[in-house]
Formats: sequence, C-alpha cells, structure tokens
Amino acid sequence: MKGGSTYAKRLRQLFQRMVRKLGKPELSEPTDPLQQLIVGILAENTSEAKATAVLKRIREHMVDLNELRVTPALELADLIGASMPQAHEKAERIVRTLNEIRSRQDTLDLSFLRQRGRREAREYLESLDGIGPAAAASVVVHSLGGHAIPVDYLTLYVLRNEEIVHGAATPAQVQSFLERHVAAADVRLFATLLNRHVAAEGARVAVGRLPELLNLPPLELPRPARKPGLDRALGPGLPKTEPLVLPSRADTDVEDERRTEPEPRPAGRDKKSPHGKPSADGDRKKHAQPRTAAAPAWSPAAPAKPAKTKAAAAKTATASRRKR
Repeated sequence: MKGGSTYAKRLRQLFQRMVRKLGKPELSEPTDPLQQLIVGILAENTSEAKATAVLKRIREHMVDLNELRVTPALELADLIGASMPQAHEKAERIVRTLNEIRSRQDTLDLSFLRQRGRREAREYLESLDGIGPAAAASVVVHSLGGHAIPVDYLTLYVLRNEEIVHGAATPAQVQSFLERHVAAADVRLFATLLNRHVAAEGARVAVGRLPELLNLPPLELPRPARKPGLDRALGPGLPKTEPLVLPSRADTDVEDERRTEPEPRPAGRDKKSPHGKPSADGDRKKHAQPRTAAAPAWSPAAPAKPAKTKAAAAKTATASRRKR
C-alpha cells in the first residue's frame, strides 16, 4: 500500500482512540470453530454482538446443527430476521457451508482445526463453499488463537472514510496491512474493538450500496465442485438444473379418465375360493391382529409367556387327576 508508514501511524492512533473510547473488553475463552464460523458469516457488514444474538435465536429454534443444515434458506432467512443485513444471502451461505463440511468430514465438527497449523486451517476455511476471507479470519482469531483480522466491505468503507487506509485499497490489501502492523498479542483485542467501532460509525450506511460506494464489484464467493446430489439438500434459492415440464391438457384428461374407470375385480377373490377354502383375502382378514401403538424406543419390552404344547397340557391334566 502506498504511503504505508503514514497509514501505519494513523492505525496506531486509531487503536489508541478505540481503547480510550470503548475500553478493553474482557475477552472470552476461544469459541467453538463451527459456531464461530456461523457468527463470522452473520457478522459481515454488521456487529458481532448482533450476529451472536441471532445465532442464539437460531439455536433456540433448531435441535442441532444437522437440522440447521437441512433447513431451507428462505425459512432460515425468516428466522434470522429483516434487521440483519443481507439475511437471505447469509442464510444461503450458512446452509451451503454446513453441507460442504458434512460432505468433506462426514460430520459437523471443525475442532480438528486446532491441531492444524494456522495457515493450513485458514486455507481450509477459505476453501469452503460460502466462506470468504472475513468469516475465515473470524474463526482463526477467535477460535484458533491465530493472527487474523476480519475485513468486510463495511470495515473497508469506514477505514477509507477515516483515511486510515488508502482510498483505493481493496479488502485483501487492507486485511494484509492490518495484520502486518497489529502485534500478535493485541490482534484479538484489536479485531473486537474494530468491529464495534465500525458498527457504530457505519450504522447508517446502506449495506446494499457498499459496492457502489467503494467502487468495487459485489462480493461473490466461488462455489467449489461438490458431490452429485448435494444441491438437493441446500433448500430453495439455488438455480435449477432442469426446467419443470407441465403435462398438457390432453394428457391430463386421459389420465383423469383412467382414474375414473372402475378396475375389474379378479375372479376367485371372494371369501370362498372355488375349492371351498378361504381365499388369501379372507385368510388375512381372519388372522389379522389389532394394531397397537409402538413402544417408546427406550422402554423395556415385557417378556412374552411361552405357549403350552399339547403334550404339556395333557401332562398337566393327568397330574391334576392323580391329586384327586
């Protein structure tokens, strides 16, 4: 970035102002990587506090992450709420990401990233379907203890307006600049304060107009190749691969006529067959047992009493006569 030393000095001054104004918040323990990934998606162009509150509401309505994975994007967007910027887009990304993780790992768990190198973990996160650099950086800094700072379009807009970075800098350039000039010991505190500062200063900015205001194209995340059939689990909002073909009126009339014609009753299906024996239908009706409700999965079944044979019954009768 041109004028790097000047912008580095302004960045240090910004850090000092944020500490004086917002204080030093007490940082929580490292978060769960997968839940932090969802928070990272929701927190783009808004505050992490709002994203955390939305995730709490989602958890109250969902049994587990697997139910969230198969929830249609439109339904999830309604649950996220209209107050969240880009709610529908974020809902689609969450569903796509969970399905991608389930496809790769055969489970919904990212705790294995704690045993990976920070660079390797970050590359893995950025390769996931629906994940951008900002959400990946959120997991690295808040869950893995790595050196990363999330930068979305709203962060870029505020930093440009305050002339902390160059007026033509891109999100990737700003992210690299911040991570070079913020010490590893302060990176999580800086990322937390920066998110709060940006949420306050950019509260009145129309998120939908950010690409236009920044003179940048809308952020489009690439979709990596997935296994066949995975798209069916992603819910509505995805392009359909084949057009829907409706039947013609003539085909519908023919089908209706076929349905209204009575089916001929096959011979030999009466209660008595030609040989004087009960037919299959009559036999099934005779031996049919009344249906009972299935027992709960964890309730022990009562042991069945063994049926007495004819020999056992005769032996019992003989024993009773002898007693007399």
